[in-house]
Amino acid sequence: MVPERFDITPWNIDPALRYAMVIDQLRDVWRDDLRIAEIGSGAAGITEFLDHPVTGVDSAFERTGDKANPRLERVEGTATALPFPDASYDVVLSLEMMEHLPADVREPALREMLRVLRPGGRLVVTFPAGATAERLDAWLNAAYRRRHGRDHPWAVEHLENGLPEAEPIARQAASLGPRRVVVRRHAWAPAWKLQQLLFSVEWGYPWTRAAGIHTTPTARLLFRALRHLNRGDCYRAVLIVDR
Repeated sequence: MVPERFDITPWNIDPALRYAMVIDQLRDVWRDDLRIAEIGSGAAGITEFLDHPVTGVDSAFERTGDKANPRLERVEGTATALPFPDASYDVVLSLEMMEHLPADVREPALREMLRVLRPGGRLVVTFPAGATAERLDAWLNAAYRRRHGRDHPWAVEHLENGLPEAEPIARQAASLGPRRVVVRRHAWAPAWKLQQLLFSVEWGYPWTRAAGIHTTPTARLLFRALRHLNRGDCYRAVLIVDR
């Protein structure tokens, strides 16, 4: 059984929804001795929600130092030059990193992640994808600026770099020779927008807090309600590659 642990609060509901989707993709391959690497992990990555040792690769762990987790072994590195031998890991993860890379670096990053993946292993990569994500990121940045007087800390970077398209990324992955490539969708657009409005933009705060919306019980209820709303027009693509 996957040792997941979702202690949901208003401050972690966004990453919790992403990692819940990723953990669901590991259920059919799970073993207690699974070797996992997360590329672009920050100081905690999946270990905030998974009670299992993980090797995390990042070039700036200090940005998320307040979330540091002892289950994550930190390794300084970049997505295009992973400091590991070939076929080192059973599972390789990368969440919301591709959109922060220039377009010409995305295929080399995919190549590196597949290089360190063992035969029979699984790669899971998530990223905001295409016109839907671009529209939602533009909305989020504008709403955040109106509320806080500055750009949203990551939406504006997405817009500046240009968001990946799911199908070209999947074709790039398939060209590298895996036995299976699947693209799934995650975060139904209206649900994603509601979650960001409440917990990122903090619309209506402090009145919404007084009404009990910005509370841990409400965040937990929303997590359960939104976790499986992944059909139709979605914000995020989930690329699953079996080597």
